[in-house]
Amino acid sequence: MNRTLNRRPKRRGGGSALLLLVLLAPAGLMMMPTSVLILAGLAPTFVAYLIDRDPEKSAALTVGAMNLCGVAPYIVRLWQRGHEMSVTLRMLADPGTWLVMFGAAAMGWLLYFFIPQIVAAVMSLRSQSKIKELEERRGMLIADWGTDVMGRPDNDMPEPAGLFDDEPA
Repeated sequence: MNRTLNRRPKRRGGGSALLLLVLLAPAGLMMMPTSVLILAGLAPTFVAYLIDRDPEKSAALTVGAMNLCGVAPYIVRLWQRGHEMSVTLRMLADPGTWLVMFGAAAMGWLLYFFIPQIVAAVMSLRSQSKIKELEERRGMLIADWGTDVMGRPDNDMPEPAGLFDDEPA
């Protein structure tokens, strides 16, 4: 019997996640106040990672970057005030801290949802502008050289739609 038929496909990434956990766990314990603040503050990033179906995890990256920007000032403040768990708990008890950290994550979600639409609109406008410019140049060539510049006279192919229309094709 061939043993290759009964083999399960190997899962990728499981070993690296375990190795990362083994390496970061001692550091997290040594820096417990910072770890607690980071774990609490980056909760929207963890949620974005879990719900993002994109293999590139672009939502998690966008939300995570903005979320980290909201958490970073509190990490610095924690380090300046002695890096103690009581300081971390006081920060986490303040609604303003949550507003800044989660508000930054919300800005990340807004960027994730609206930037692609803005880019698509700008690209569409640029394309329409380029089409109009090419139509004007074509009209000038026809005015200068006649309809012969459109191709061979025996060409029975119809003119492409939308070249002289007011509406984009």
